[in-house]
Amino acid sequence: MHHKLQTRAFEQVASILHPGEQPLVATRALVGKFGASRIGTVAAQGLLLEAVGGLGAALTSASKKQFAVLTDRRMIFLSQTFLGGPGGKVLGEVSRDQLALAEAKMGVVSLLRISFGTSGDGVSLTFPRVDKKNAESLATALRGLVAV
Repeated sequence: MHHKLQTRAFEQVASILHPGEQPLVATRALVGKFGASRIGTVAAQGLLLEAVGGLGAALTSASKKQFAVLTDRRMIFLSQTFLGGPGGKVLGEVSRDQLALAEAKMGVVSLLRISFGTSGDGVSLTFPRVDKKNAESLATALRGLVAV
């Protein structure tokens, strides 16, 4: 099932990929903002959390159910269809050199906190038990990102 959804997500973003850009991982997630209780995690990453910044606010004000597609150059956030597949609307994107995995917790409900740059902007991605492997794949791919 995950492979089908990932393939459809890759197809959805194919038209907006830059020449030579390769999709790595795609998964559905519940997108939220960094919580005030996470100040230790954010501070540990050298970020100041006063409020969610521009892109994080835009992503969290859109539907919570989204699709995240990580490429070798950026992360693209898509809408999610009623049935849980990737939608055609691009909600936002972040350059990979601005992405950092601030925290990863895997369990019955898995959680990834992703920071954008050093402005305190970022999102929290929550995955239900059925999507735990997707969360692990995304975390592994994010840990493997190296700024060029």
